[in-house]
Amino acid sequence: MSIALFTDFDGTLVPPELVRRDPSLPLELEYALRELALKIPLAVVTTKECGLVAKAVPFAAAYACINGIEVRAGGYVAIFHGLKTAELDRVLRSARSLDALVEGKRTWDGRLAGITIDWRDRGAPPSGLGDVLAEASSLGLKVLKYSRHPFVDIYGADVDKGRAVRLLKALLGVDRVVYMGDSENDLPAWAEADVRIVVRHALNRALPVDGAIPIAYEELPRYIRQVVANLESSADRG
Repeated sequence: MSIALFTDFDGTLVPPELVRRDPSLPLELEYALRELALKIPLAVVTTKECGLVAKAVPFAAAYACINGIEVRAGGYVAIFHGLKTAELDRVLRSARSLDALVEGKRTWDGRLAGITIDWRDRGAPPSGLGDVLAEASSLGLKVLKYSRHPFVDIYGADVDKGRAVRLLKALLGVDRVVYMGDSENDLPAWAEADVRIVVRHALNRALPVDGAIPIAYEELPRYIRQVVANLESSADRG
């Protein structure tokens, strides 16, 4: 029976307070994941652009990016059909009037696929945010809010990480999936996983995830190394 590790990126592999300044993996964690990727398939399932995560985790076997709108696996790239780029462009223009960092997320061919409105350096949500989110909803865009994270995501397709997990599982031909995540947008992916891991940090201590194994972010490299050791022991016994 084959198994794979699927993992979120922002807040799971890179601390949420650092991802904007330095989206690279801490070296200890990178070394552990590289070892693991030699044993089993590793895939990144993220709300970030594929270009960013492919640079940060170049040894992954596959990527599902922008909440699953773009998928890269086996040398192929697939983008969700029916992406609402015109509607996103309209909301992006409105969002740029806010006192917040506004980030457009684009597919490999330059199409706008998502928007993040981030106020983590400004304390409270910006004035006018509710109007922008109402406009996005009225245009049929998907809006994701978070209980503790100081940002909101808007997507041009009604997809989620659960769909991405199912697709990657089929593309990689694996039987079982371990999924690591840290926030509400990982809930659909955890629902599809055989083993759930919630990576704990300052912004998600109260996030409930049924049946999940909690691991403090600081302990993640040690945990990954132990998984590698267990896989090697199983191979020796086999």
